Amino acid sequence: MDNNNCHQDKKFAVVNPSKICQPMGAVQALLGVKDTMPLIHGSQGCSTYMRFQLTRHFREPIEVASTSLSEKTVIYGGEFNLMKALKNITEKQNPRMIAVASSCLTETIGDDMDGIIEKFKDANLDKDLPIIIPVSTPSYTESHVEGYNRTVKALVEHLATKTVPNDKINIITGNLCPADVTQVKDILKTLKCDSIILTDTSENLDGPLTEETLSLYEGGTSVDEIEDTANSLGTVALSKHVNSAGTFLEKKFGVKSIAGPLPAGLENTDEFIKSLCNLGDYEIPSSLEKDRGRLLDAMVDAHSYNYHRKVAIFGDPDFVSGMTRFTAEMGMIPSVVCTGTKSKIFNEDMSLITQEKEISPVILAGGDLYDMHQAIKAKGADILIGNSYGASIAQEENIPLFRVGFPIFDRLGAQRISILGYRGGIEFVDRITNTLLDFYYDEAGYEIIEEEKEEETKDKVGNTLKIQYSTMEEI
Repeated sequence: MDNNNCHQDKKFAVVNPSKICQPMGAVQALLGVKDTMPLIHGSQGCSTYMRFQLTRHFREPIEVASTSLSEKTVIYGGEFNLMKALKNITEKQNPRMIAVASSCLTETIGDDMDGIIEKFKDANLDKDLPIIIPVSTPSYTESHVEGYNRTVKALVEHLATKTVPNDKINIITGNLCPADVTQVKDILKTLKCDSIILTDTSENLDGPLTEETLSLYEGGTSVDEIEDTANSLGTVALSKHVNSAGTFLEKKFGVKSIAGPLPAGLENTDEFIKSLCNLGDYEIPSSLEKDRGRLLDAMVDAHSYNYHRKVAIFGDPDFVSGMTRFTAEMGMIPSVVCTGTKSKIFNEDMSLITQEKEISPVILAGGDLYDMHQAIKAKGADILIGNSYGASIAQEENIPLFRVGFPIFDRLGAQRISILGYRGGIEFVDRITNTLLDFYYDEAGYEIIEEEKEEETKDKVGNTLKIQYSTMEEI
């Protein structure tokens, strides 16, 4: 493992972060819960930023409420604004649940959200109030990954109730796009595995066009299902960084918990399916075995184009480790891997992957995109995998950007990009190979095009001629 020192000269600041704040993860989790309103306890700009980023990524209307704190409320506290927001949401939208996520502002001034919520309940004892859950998501620490983790844990802490066994498996998805949640649900359906998805954004963030006005989401995981998580056979988290809810359910209710890895590629998908079968004693149907065979076939078909192509990867820690293993399976060489989260788990995963796959990428845990760019200049890359914030780096280095992750705002269809499971893996292999073909090969489909160079020579009568030729690197 090569922990390159390309960024040692820059330790004074984060130039271009490879992560987003905790409330973003909280909102993403809550948008997968039926009949629920996310409420950001902070300034108007906090919720506006969430709606802006989510809308331009998913191309769907996003409802996020705000307590709209101002300079005055920062000095005197945000109690009045929070209670007023709870009153307005209850009266105007009447949700089943309101989840109140804190921001850097309210965490800094020390607002007691639990106490304010209890005061609101006491003031409305005769009213049929929604369930109100506080979630601590300080923006100045960790990232959206931890925001998702804290939110799902808060949901099960407040709602999970032991009753009778349900023979289901809880699935904690993490910050996945709707298409990948659908891929996971399809695998569960093929195995005939009843499940509770924490949380299910597959319909809410990729919905059909209707004439209905903007309202609370009718799809997603219901409050009743979250209550039932305490009675499941087990919990499988698709991310090793969002398993706090699984750990809580295991300690309090004895629900066995398994964390990660993200089921991207052949080996990780195999491990995910084995985890499900160990918990529920399911038989693997022939249709799933055929999907696995098709992924293998796609990898073999693409091998001659992908072999030894250098790839740089950035994004969430589980995404990066999953993509590193997957691309190595395809015969590619991960040269730089970067996540904005400082994570011991990520470092351990990368250590294992680099040993098993005999690769030595530059590993940036807690790095920013400036660090990654400097590492790419030093180590080289033929393609960059990550979200839209990598576009300027790809352009400057004259390499293609394979857009996946969050956010993607300069292309359409981000909610339909699938990389998980065998079928999602097939889509990934096809799309990344075609990206390389488009960028490095000419219209004939076999001739490699590299940077043209000019060479001066003399003709027979002594005139200077400029001859253009192409260099071709070994692939």
